Amino acid sequence: MRPTSLTFLFVLAVSSFCSLQVLALVPTTLAEVNRLPAYCRGTQLITTLTGASHEAGLKLYGEEYHHLHHYCWALNAENKALGVLDKTQRGYLLGPAISDMDYAINHCRPTFILLPEMYSGKARVLFKLGRAPEAVASLYKALQIKPDYAPAALQLSRYFERQGERAKAIAILKTTAEHSATPSAAIARQLKKLGASTAPSPEKPH
Repeated sequence: MRPTSLTFLFVLAVSSFCSLQVLALVPTTLAEVNRLPAYCRGTQLITTLTGASHEAGLKLYGEEYHHLHHYCWALNAENKALGVLDKTQRGYLLGPAISDMDYAINHCRPTFILLPEMYSGKARVLFKLGRAPEAVASLYKALQIKPDYAPAALQLSRYFERQGERAKAIAILKTTAEHSATPSAAIARQLKKLGASTAPSPEKPH
């Protein structure tokens, strides 16, 4: 067989494998779609299942909505992985999910309203893949964009708690609470679990 033929077969095999990975991420039933955030219903391919308007999503969220289906596919892969016990099979689902999340994030403006949620979702998957340092970095990015974003703060706090770094676990919650106009019940519960006061820090003198 000629080298060019071998090259063609290799490229074809890689292409087929990548296509199978994509198909593994895309929701194929309404039951799967119903486990995703509501904003996913009008995203590309998913809209064929739901009948939701893609144009309405564009008007509401902006140009980023053209690319948001990649993030929704990744969330679907995360949901599928919940019932998978085999580590290799979980990696088969979650590895490509990170690539899809990165694609969606890289096509967002820094001010995109869903970006903190996307960084937080990416961190959740990275933790499941055992990539904690990357997950922590992703959570800090979410909080840099939205300092009062409780879901990111809670993930960070629980990670530091598992690492035995109680002071860090408390500090991240306190800082997030101080940026929030509305107290988070989830943050208050986590502070209580850590044995910390839920009272706001005293104001510094001017």
